[in-house]
Amino acid sequence: MKGTKRIICAVTAVMIAFVLSCSAALPASAVNDPIKELIEALLGDRDDNSINSSSVSAEKIMLGDSLYLYGDSEKADPEKCQYAFYVRPAGFFWITLRDFSSESVYEWTPKIMGDFEFCIKVKYKRTIGKKYFNVRVSSQLYNDSYISTSYIQQGGAAELTARSRGGFGEISYAFLYRKKNDIDWSSLSGFSTADHIKWKPVSAGDYEICIKAKDEDDQLEEKYFELTVAEPQVKTPAEFTLTVRSPVSSPYFWECETEDRNILEYFVTEKPAEIDKLRTYVVLEYHFITVSAGRTSIKLSYDFHNGKRYELFYDVTVDKNLNYTVSEGTGEYSEPDMPEPEQIKSEFSLTVAQADNGTRWRYEVSDPLVADIAGAVDNDGEYDTYHFEAVRQGHVNVTLTCVSLKERRDVYKLIYDLYIDEKRNVTVIYSDGFYREGEGLPEIE
Repeated sequence: MKGTKRIICAVTAVMIAFVLSCSAALPASAVNDPIKELIEALLGDRDDNSINSSSVSAEKIMLGDSLYLYGDSEKADPEKCQYAFYVRPAGFFWITLRDFSSESVYEWTPKIMGDFEFCIKVKYKRTIGKKYFNVRVSSQLYNDSYISTSYIQQGGAAELTARSRGGFGEISYAFLYRKKNDIDWSSLSGFSTADHIKWKPVSAGDYEICIKAKDEDDQLEEKYFELTVAEPQVKTPAEFTLTVRSPVSSPYFWECETEDRNILEYFVTEKPAEIDKLRTYVVLEYHFITVSAGRTSIKLSYDFHNGKRYELFYDVTVDKNLNYTVSEGTGEYSEPDMPEPEQIKSEFSLTVAQADNGTRWRYEVSDPLVADIAGAVDNDGEYDTYHFEAVRQGHVNVTLTCVSLKERRDVYKLIYDLYIDEKRNVTVIYSDGFYREGEGLPEIE
């Protein structure tokens, strides 16, 4: 070390003598600066962090946004400064973003989330100042939670599922509820990684549900739902028809009798006349409604103008759910085919994107007494159409889930709460779920 210093001193002395011998007509500053620069060059760069007043645009940014690094010095002439920018993921090695240059601003756009450390260096002549910054790159947290239904009867249960996208680190969830118009919330589950709860409310009423999602960066997103818990209701009836016809030239009509109208009620409607083989017929539609469980019979009779009497007999069984079973008709009819009972129903459908390889659509109907799947699924190569039958008045929940068979996870989920009125008109009272990105939920048609 002493030898090195001797060499530096000797070289310096020679250079000073050379400069002095050549600078008789030069100002003092022109002599001193080269000497100073020469000495600094020989001795190396000097650290002085006090000259660095650099900054960054933020301490946290979202993935996809840009961070701006500003090189600056309040103690040095900015026109004579140079700036360098470096980054490293926490715990890893440094990466040069841009080496020393006169450019004092650097725009950095991250490709991954994480904690990063930045270093901005300011170089003024042979002095270098360093300044360090910690920046977190996070991702917007989205709460995609959902509940299985918005309507249950007392004694039933609703399933609450927490689901999220984005966020930083591990996501935790909390589940809360309260009676509508109450102030205070009650907790079903505090923050944890548990993402599913099956909840059976004790009493009937209208409830609010809140599912919260929180990440390690303290982002908090809440999603709210409404749940109606109805008093147990009387089951709605099933309905079917029997249609008979007679020649319009006959002055007589069909007559109907039921053995027990406490089990099966009916009314009759005259339909538009039909023409068959140049003969015009009067058409009567007998509309039957189940009332209570039991067995009864239906008798339809008709006196033809020539004195011939036709009689049709049907046995009917009604179960505790007001479902009916009608036996094959017996007796004599004026036409080859006996009238057959037809259940009164309406149809609705839901068209979804065809499942990709390795996935499969599955459907659930909460109450097949109110509505159920109807026949085969139509496929046009790109979309699948599910057909349903509405058979009774009431609330019903229809859920379609596209499942990954290998990963056993839900790819898409579509939830529809429907109300079917006494005329089998279908109204969507609630829908939720997740579907293809950029597309809304398919509509019930």
